[in-house]
Amino acid sequence: KLALQSRSDLVAALANVDESMEEYFLLEEEPSNAELRGALRRATLARLALPVMAGAALRGKGVEPLLDAMADLLPSPLDRIPPALIKQDTQDPWTSPEHDNEDETGSAPVPLSKKITLGHPLHSSLLALAFKVVHMKGRGGSGDGRVVFARVYSGQIKDRDTLTVVSPRIAGEIRADQKARTERVGGMLELAGGRFDNLENGKCQSGDVCAIIGLKTVVTGDTLLLASDDYGSSGTDGKKKKGKKGRNRNDTTGSVCLAGVSSPKPVLTVRVEAESSQEQSRLSEALALLSVEDPSLHVKETETATTLSGLGELHIEVTLDRLRREYGLAVLTGAPAVAYRETITDVIETNGGTMYEYDRTIGDTRLQASVHLVLEPLDCPEDESIGACMLLADPIVTLGPKAREYLGFVNEEISEEDMMFRSAVVKALISGCLGSLKRGSLGSYALANVRCHVVDVDAEGGLSALTALPGAMRAAAASAISAMLADNNKNCTILEPTMSVEVTVPVDMVGTVL
Repeated sequence: KLALQSRSDLVAALANVDESMEEYFLLEEEPSNAELRGALRRATLARLALPVMAGAALRGKGVEPLLDAMADLLPSPLDRIPPALIKQDTQDPWTSPEHDNEDETGSAPVPLSKKITLGHPLHSSLLALAFKVVHMKGRGGSGDGRVVFARVYSGQIKDRDTLTVVSPRIAGEIRADQKARTERVGGMLELAGGRFDNLENGKCQSGDVCAIIGLKTVVTGDTLLLASDDYGSSGTDGKKKKGKKGRNRNDTTGSVCLAGVSSPKPVLTVRVEAESSQEQSRLSEALALLSVEDPSLHVKETETATTLSGLGELHIEVTLDRLRREYGLAVLTGAPAVAYRETITDVIETNGGTMYEYDRTIGDTRLQASVHLVLEPLDCPEDESIGACMLLADPIVTLGPKAREYLGFVNEEISEEDMMFRSAVVKALISGCLGSLKRGSLGSYALANVRCHVVDVDAEGGLSALTALPGAMRAAAASAISAMLADNNKNCTILEPTMSVEVTVPVDMVGTVL
């Protein structure tokens, strides 16, 4: 009786999201098991329903129904569109050239409704994501035991393959590891019940997850491509180019990149140090390895102190425990500090709307430049799920028409991030702005939800003088923002981190207070 009632409840629930079940429900007819399973699958794929299975893995109860439900209800790679790609040179969506949807013999077409594009499981070119990096003693083959877990979307990875590694860009920053680089696969492993076994046939195909050893510079979120594949982006003829010794050479692999893995900003910072000066170098090496494994862990080392920032007290405690267990380091910690953020509440301009002139002589070098900047608060939406809480966004820098014209980018519709790669002066200008916005005027906290608009720039020697000495532009931008914030403290405010807590209490436990 209970089973029949539960089945009726399931049909009633699916009637709200599936038309076929709605018809059965209104006509008070009983659907077949296949029809009910099909409706549940459609609702799951459309993210309108979330099936919940009951069981106990310790006793092996409900394992088989769970596996059957995964096969019947969850999507396969063929049910989803390929992952979103971006072009590193323009940050625009990347569209691969359409491949003829033919089988391996080249005659019979594959029964697909769409053309096969890069990232599709049936595409021949490799596209993989490094979603996890761990360090295991005795493994890795890269000196530090680095093992990279990769998910292959299309193509295949074979042992001893040469890969092109592309890191997603971080807004406003240019890192050395963002450039496309080559790595050689030293070996491949598969996960088998907590063990690592050698991968059968030495290759990982589309849809598989494997562990790769021998990759020295890969970090979490990197995109893995095959160096010999042709990824011919728009504007190319899609043909492979021949390099030295007749090998295929592809000049466009660096332009293809997955979105990567994003991590939240740290909210808690502690000062850490080793018990003795002899172990300080070991502590630095261990923290560097842990930060590679966990992108949300931030380590900052100076001449006087080492700080560790994470997502909360538990995150920091787990990291310190790993230092003790895995690296044998006893670490001393200071008092935790909450990572507050600052923002502005009104528009701020340099010198009330005029140019800010920077002119200093350091040694025998004169640094002279002028900038006109405007700081504006960003209209960030509030998260309704956690009340009237402001969502944080990193500061951004934009260049106006006058600044673009002075810097030599007339009638060019390119982003500021791409301009940084083409001009050392623009890179210095944006770096100076973002660097100064990392330190507010109230509590020296980093600013958030702020847009810095560069109206105009100038220098006595013109653009050629700034090109010869871009440090002058960096110093002028940083000094201008510091002066703007110091003179307008009334328009600055501190943001405190908040947390949403939901408490569920049985009705019979609620007293007169609640």
